[in-house]
Amino acid sequence: MHVAPGRPQPVLAAGALAWREKGDRVQVLLIHRPRYDDWSIPKGKLDKGETFPAAAVREVAEETGYRVRLHRPLPASVYLLPDGRTKIVQYWTATVRAKIGPGPLDRGEVDEVRWVPLDEAEALVTRQSDQVPLVALRRFLEADELRTVPIVIQRHGAAVSRSKWRKDEGSRPLNSKGKKQAQTLPPLLDAFDPASVVSSPWRRCLDTVAPLAKIEGLKVRTKDELTEAAHTEHPSRTAAVIDRVLREARPTVVCTHRPVLPTVIESVRAVAQQGAALELPREDPFLAAGEALLLHTTPEGTVVAIERHLPNIG
Repeated sequence: MHVAPGRPQPVLAAGALAWREKGDRVQVLLIHRPRYDDWSIPKGKLDKGETFPAAAVREVAEETGYRVRLHRPLPASVYLLPDGRTKIVQYWTATVRAKIGPGPLDRGEVDEVRWVPLDEAEALVTRQSDQVPLVALRRFLEADELRTVPIVIQRHGAAVSRSKWRKDEGSRPLNSKGKKQAQTLPPLLDAFDPASVVSSPWRRCLDTVAPLAKIEGLKVRTKDELTEAAHTEHPSRTAAVIDRVLREARPTVVCTHRPVLPTVIESVRAVAQQGAALELPREDPFLAAGEALLLHTTPEGTVVAIERHLPNIG
C-alpha cells in the first residue's frame, strides 16, 4: 500500500461477519466490547507480515472462539482515528469451520459473543461503520448470492529466469523469492478453506502449491492442459479444464502459468456477473508471480465477486 511521503502509515485491520441458518432465519455473530459498551463485528489489527484474510480469521478466533472460513468480501470501512491516522478495515462474509475455544481470549476486550438474527443485528450494532457490512450481507441474501465457494487461480511463484535455465522448461524451479512466496501462501489461502488443489505438473507450479497441500492435507492433482506447452497447442483443452472447475463450484486452487492466464480469464469472464467481470485483470502479465485471483462463485457456477492477493514475504 503506497503512502505519500510525510503522511502517517494507515492502521490496517480485518474482520469477518460470520453467518448461519437457524430455522428459517439467518443469524450473524457479534461481540460486545466492555470498553466501549458496544456491539460490533469481530475485527482487529494486522500483525506484522500478516495478510488481511489471515488476520480476519485469526481475529474472529481470538474474539469468539470460532474458527471460520472466509467467503465473498464485504465493503471496507475507512475512517480517521483521533490521532489523525486513517484506519482501513477489510471485511468478509464467513461460515464456521469449528469451535476451537470457549469464547474470547481476553474478556477485558470482549465479554460476550452472541448469534443474533440479522434483523436484530442491524438495530443492535452501535457504530455506523458496522451497519454497512450488515446491509451488504442482507443484499447478498436477498439476491440468493450469500452462499459462495472460493475458486483460486494461482500463478506460480517467482522462478529462475528462462535465460539462466539450461534444462527443459518443465523442470525450471522457483527462485529464492518464489520459495518464500510458496512458504507464506498457506496462511493466506487457508483462510478460504480450499478442498482441492489442481496444478500444472511443471516443477515451479508444483513447488508453489506443495506447502499449501501439505498443511491442508490435500493431494495435488496435475493437469497437463495447464502447462504452457499444452496451452500453446490446444488452448481449448485448457479452457475445458477451467470450465469444469467453475461448473463444479468446489473450493479449489488451480495453479498455472502466466501465458495460460488469458485463456483462464476468458473462461471466468464467460460466467461472471458484469460487476465482477470488471475486476478481472486486463493486461499482461495479468497476475504478478505468486499472486492469487480469488473467484467467489455461487453453487450454480456464477462468479459474483473477485479479489486479488499476494503472499506477504516482507
